[in-house]
Amino acid sequence: MLLVLIAVVVLATAAYAWIALRVDRITESLRRRQPLNLLFVLSEGDTLLAAEAFLYNPETRKASLYHVPPHLGGVIPSLNRVDGVDALYRHSDPAPLVARVEEVLGTTMHGWVDIDAVDLGRIADLLGGIALFVPTPVDTTWKDRRVLLPSGSVRLDGDKTRDYLAWEDPLETDAERAGRLQKLVQALLAGLGENRVLLAERAPARLLVSLVRTNLPRRALAALVAELGRYDAGRMGMQRVLGNVRSVDGRELLFPHQEGELVKEAVRKSLAANASSQQASVEDSSVTVEVLNGTETPGLAARAREVFLSYDLDVPEARNADNDGYEYTLVIDRAGAVETARRVAEIINCTRVQSRPDEGTDRGVDVTVILGRDFDGRTCTQQP
Repeated sequence: MLLVLIAVVVLATAAYAWIALRVDRITESLRRRQPLNLLFVLSEGDTLLAAEAFLYNPETRKASLYHVPPHLGGVIPSLNRVDGVDALYRHSDPAPLVARVEEVLGTTMHGWVDIDAVDLGRIADLLGGIALFVPTPVDTTWKDRRVLLPSGSVRLDGDKTRDYLAWEDPLETDAERAGRLQKLVQALLAGLGENRVLLAERAPARLLVSLVRTNLPRRALAALVAELGRYDAGRMGMQRVLGNVRSVDGRELLFPHQEGELVKEAVRKSLAANASSQQASVEDSSVTVEVLNGTETPGLAARAREVFLSYDLDVPEARNADNDGYEYTLVIDRAGAVETARRVAEIINCTRVQSRPDEGTDRGVDVTVILGRDFDGRTCTQQP
């Protein structure tokens, strides 16, 4: 009996230490102003609706949100097949999905929060609604449920928040749906922060804990809510995993560009940008980039376009330049905002930047990129 008692004490002590360590990883990161990555999962039963990676730097209060679409394709060894990441998701155990997202983004998630659509509606009611901008009114039927959403700057109650999440518009592009879901997560985080005083009270705090599934201890979740009152939601950079759509076993799957290396590099740059005290970034505003191939290498402009699209820039087309004899890549400011052009140039490691605001503005172009022979499909390898 004595040995059994000792074993129980040892196990209890180890469990307490493990829980304390988990608390330290979240609460202590926030206290010490260290970067924190969390995965927010929105679901309906065992159906994955959205996976949003929240990359936050408490020191600068800047954050990025990466949308990982449910149909993001890849080889899933545990299932011995190629499928979307949603095939890994179970509401009872999101861990396999989290591991896959970490692999795709090339960074560690320090925790995850999984919210079912019904519980999201209850959280919305707890917060007094979710503040969103709905561009056009919606009056339709989705899965035998009537969906009514008003337009404009609105505060959606629980039922309407649930509809906003689960409803799918057949005319909506992947980019539009990703943007809509990211705006919802952004508004949810802002709402939690705005109601941090309420959520610090015992009854609301217990209700919130009951409405989410998470691997964060209660103390860490409370620290996160308190921190969300500090972070600047308006400075959050919105990005998504981009790629090519291919049909696999009758299902359309999205495969990341350049075998996933492009999104990993974009994440690294986002983490660096979040750590920087610099106020503006390319992603903070709508920037239209014109990409021209100034070499004899076919498809070079299309590859550069993929790079800029991964940074959520507007790149209407990729085409040939006036000639194919450019030795070095050139980035040209067309809108009188040379700093924006420089930040575009930094994406491909280009140092040649010129300002010609009197040219091209009538075409709605902010920045022109003329690719030279120094561009290898991702970066400029040499500059004069």
